Amino acid sequence: MTTNTELRPIAIELPTADDAPDAKRLERTGRRWLIWSFVFCPCHLPLSMAVLASVFGGTAMGTLISSNTVGTGIVFGSIYAVGVGIGFRYLRKATKGYDCSGDACTIPA
Repeated sequence: MTTNTELRPIAIELPTADDAPDAKRLERTGRRWLIWSFVFCPCHLPLSMAVLASVFGGTAMGTLISSNTVGTGIVFGSIYAVGVGIGFRYLRKATKGYDCSGDACTIPA
């Protein structure tokens, strides 16, 4: 019994010069949105409240933030959710047109 094990090349079509910078720019923008939205993640709320208390301590804004912890958490959670959504939207736009259903990913030229 003989087996035929040939090495076959993987075909990857590279993007044109016009498509590559735009996709990279969209990916960088999406990653920035994701990174900055994690600053507002509600799991970091105790740390964020300490920073806000030191920045706004002794002011009317500091009193408002310290007396409305739940409201501050809701605002931080909303900012986080919107930021993550925008970040993923940019990342999806950057990879739009890639087909990875076969053996290799093909990129439209």
